[in-house]
Amino acid sequence: MRSGAALIFSVTVSCALPLTANAATRIDDPEKFIRAVYGQFEKQHDYHEPDDIYSDRLKGLFALDSKEAGGEVGRLDFDPWIDAQDWEIKNVKVTSEPVELAPSRRVVIATFKNIGRPEDIRFYFERTKDGWKIDDMRSVGKQKWTLSLILKYGWDDAK
Repeated sequence: MRSGAALIFSVTVSCALPLTANAATRIDDPEKFIRAVYGQFEKQHDYHEPDDIYSDRLKGLFALDSKEAGGEVGRLDFDPWIDAQDWEIKNVKVTSEPVELAPSRRVVIATFKNIGRPEDIRFYFERTKDGWKIDDMRSVGKQKWTLSLILKYGWDDAK
């Protein structure tokens, strides 16, 4: 009887694990979320942020870039979270500010050093029925870019 119960428990747990591993990411506090993601970048050199954190608009632009790339590298050829392909993240500071007259939007600012180079990346959040989602990203550091524009139109060399 014990082995039967143990078998049922094992099967139940093994079936439930994939469900919890793939649970949707819910962002209740954009600033806290960004701070946690950069904490992972600081600790792990193979970290990838969750892919279910973007607004439908931004997900559509990622899909468009992928489709138009036809299996090749698309217009986005770097990780916008670190503004590079490789990283050694240090000195992360994360702040946020409200959007005037729009409590359902928030801007989160992440500053850090990546391999000694200062970075300043802005995250534009929108509150949805599923929690906060990233609607765009922008670098205002030395290399300036806006994620949505790169995904749809490519790099704009006129800084």
